Amino acid sequence: MHAQPSKNMDPELLGHFGCQALLLAGSMPKLSPAWTLKPNRNRTRKWRYNFIVIIEFLSLCVCASVTVLAVHFLVVPGIASLCHQLAFSEKTEGQIIGYATSLPEFVVVISSAMSGVKEAGFWNIASSNMINWVLFLLAVGIFRQWQDLRRLAFLDELTFGLLSVAVPLFLLGIRIDPTIPICLGLIGFFVTYKILDARFFHCAELRIEELDSVSARDSGRAIGSIAIGIFMVLIAGHFLGKSAETLILKLSIPSWMVGWILGSITSIPELTSFIEIYGFHKKRDTLYLLKDTQEALDALVASNMSNLGIILPIGMMLFLWMT
Repeated sequence: MHAQPSKNMDPELLGHFGCQALLLAGSMPKLSPAWTLKPNRNRTRKWRYNFIVIIEFLSLCVCASVTVLAVHFLVVPGIASLCHQLAFSEKTEGQIIGYATSLPEFVVVISSAMSGVKEAGFWNIASSNMINWVLFLLAVGIFRQWQDLRRLAFLDELTFGLLSVAVPLFLLGIRIDPTIPICLGLIGFFVTYKILDARFFHCAELRIEELDSVSARDSGRAIGSIAIGIFMVLIAGHFLGKSAETLILKLSIPSWMVGWILGSITSIPELTSFIEIYGFHKKRDTLYLLKDTQEALDALVASNMSNLGIILPIGMMLFLWMT
């Protein structure tokens, strides 16, 4: 015989007894079994999230790789061929190659700015400039040209090369927002580099070696190679920006991680250009001269300074204009 609850019992306690009685009697409606499926749903969502992340990362890497391959196999060889045909000096050719190898960074920064993820472009510039320095020193070590870097003639290139790494790190450290004065300051920094570089360098003579006869067919082939490479870069850059936008804005991947991945990939043309420059002079047995390091160092500094003083300000201004 069960004890009957008193009429003077607290209503909350009475309700508790009532619920217990209903449970014992089996008359309380059962809880929805949906809660038992929650772990499975979470697991499904997690797998779906991971799958999307992998696909977007692969798309990012493929687009960046297409950009790098187009620059390495089409744009840079075409520019180098034209420079040889026009008998440009090693310094001039190195700077032109440096600007050409910055084309992947240009595509990344512009695509990131148009997609509203400026941080990825900023990190791409900072990481790329640092990686370029490491790759340049690696090439110098492979061909044992350390003594060339001690020459006073390379002081201006080395100074601006180091500043091209220090300035973006400083801007990232203080977490500065894009503004027009910052953009103008970076452009002014690049102009200062060009003025001082032209003033301190007085040996922009033509190549000493005898040039082969150049045909219109060779020139047309070089120009066509450059045009096809730029077209491929522009197409890949469109999809690259979309992948960066998805990873950062929709999947919450840290922008610094995306920037470093892109920086590592977009620095491949610089590495190959350094190796090719030193390899070209080694075949001609001219490594004992300073022309090899002059060309490679100018390729490095021109690439880094164009990243910092041209590409980054353009990306910042585009981002400000779109927002």
